[in-house]
This record gives sequence, C-alpha cells and structure tokens, in this order.
Amino acid sequence: ISAGMIDAAKKKAEECKIENVRFAQTTIYDEGYKKESFDAILAFNILHLLEDAQKAVQRICALLKPNGLFISETPCLGEKKAFLSILLTFLSTIGIVPYLKAFKVSELESLMADGSFRIVESANMNDTPLSYYIVARKI
Repeated sequence: ISAGMIDAAKKKAEECKIENVRFAQTTIYDEGYKKESFDAILAFNILHLLEDAQKAVQRICALLKPNGLFISETPCLGEKKAFLSILLTFLSTIGIVPYLKAFKVSELESLMADGSFRIVESANMNDTPLSYYIVARKI
C-alpha cells in the first residue's frame, strides 16, 4: 500500500532489467483481480496485523489458480512468552501500536487448512520472536 515502496520496487526491477513483473498499489480485495488469476501470492510479515486473517486467506485462495502457491512468513508472538512478545501484545491491547494477533504455529497451520491449502514446506526462520515460514499449495 506504500507508493514509496512501489517506486523503489519499480526502480530495482528496472536496474536488474526484470520485465515480467507488475507492481500496483492496491489490496487483495480489489475487484479488478479475477478469480484464479495468480500462480503465487506472497504475504510476508502481514497476517499477524490483520483483524480478520481468515478472510484474507480465503481471498488469497480464491485468487490463486489451482495448485497455486501461497508463501508467507509470520511472527508467532504467541509461541514464546519473551519480553518483546508480551510488550507488543500489551501495547496493541491499549492502542499504542496497531492491532496485533499473537499467533501460535498451530493456529497458522489451521488457518492454512481452513483456507483449502496443503502445507508443502514450513520452517522456523527466527527464534526471538519466532517467525514461521509456510509454503502452501491450493488444493
């Protein structure tokens, strides 16, 4: 949603002579996106910030072609009770930082299953806070 990040991505693609990518400032709920029109959708460090992650995952599923890939990395602040996790959850609760879901790994995996995905690969990417990487294929 950041115009500045879109400009930076366009510049980088141009510098690297990459021509088979398109950048847009939009949301996944844009009606211009047709059902089953994407081969892959990436969502890095975003699911924990959504008040309705299930709705977003369902929309991602609808946008993916059959056998399409959904690749995500999500901080799992609910997995370990580290100081940072506790502080961020508290600050979110009192409104100092935006909404923040303290996911556990099992909740993320259930979210994928509920969204008609099969996890094909997963891994912990960071321990403090735990950041969970998932590659899921649309069923």
